[in-house]
Amino acid sequence: MPDLQGGVFKIMQNRYHFLKIPYRSPIKIANEGLLSSMLAVAPKYAEGKLVDLGCGTRPYETIFKPYVDSYFGIDYESSAESNYGDQTRADLYVDCTETGIDEESFDTVLSTQVMEHVYDTDKYVKECHRLLKKGGKGIFTIPMSWRCHAEPYDYHRFTKYSLEKIFTENGFEIVELREIEGALASTIQHLIVFLCNRPGFRNVLFRAIKKLINTVLFTVLNYSALKLDRYFWDEKLCLNYLLVVQKK
Repeated sequence: MPDLQGGVFKIMQNRYHFLKIPYRSPIKIANEGLLSSMLAVAPKYAEGKLVDLGCGTRPYETIFKPYVDSYFGIDYESSAESNYGDQTRADLYVDCTETGIDEESFDTVLSTQVMEHVYDTDKYVKECHRLLKKGGKGIFTIPMSWRCHAEPYDYHRFTKYSLEKIFTENGFEIVELREIEGALASTIQHLIVFLCNRPGFRNVLFRAIKKLINTVLFTVLNYSALKLDRYFWDEKLCLNYLLVVQKK
């Protein structure tokens, strides 16, 4: 299990507290894991010119900007429009598998929760490799298990073995590859999302008790999962992987 409890990490976590969502949120567990991962890797790997592929609303820009010279966002117009609308903050709207940007233009590629939405994953990884300078780093978060979302642009889920194979066969070496959450936290996150999407939870009765459910049930489940996951660590099931690669 990753060690993210150091003093420097805690200081950074407090600095970016505004990115955290409350314990009553139905996606608290997933959000916490992704945020913690970004806080851990930004100071270690981000540098120079950074491109955020599939940037959406650029949720982690404030974390990475202190470590890079420039931050450039790319997204696919039709999917960005359907998912984020006018909150999308792309500098360029283009297919992320074929950006048309000069090769070796960036020192860092950032791409979070994007790869499952790209049908041709080999082409996507090749484009990441092409955009990076030699020795440049790629930082990715990629789902192993999650409810179908952003439909119809949801094509894949991955294991760490498939990720190793896809990236090493396309000119990268693995720097870090680890599970962001364990089985306990992942199972509870899936349970909460399942409850939120039950038809019966959307009727008048549910709306009347929604606040109570959110503030009590979800708070207890989220807090317990995040605190206990490390003590009952099981990496065989996770929500997402953190992957850091380097261009050979």
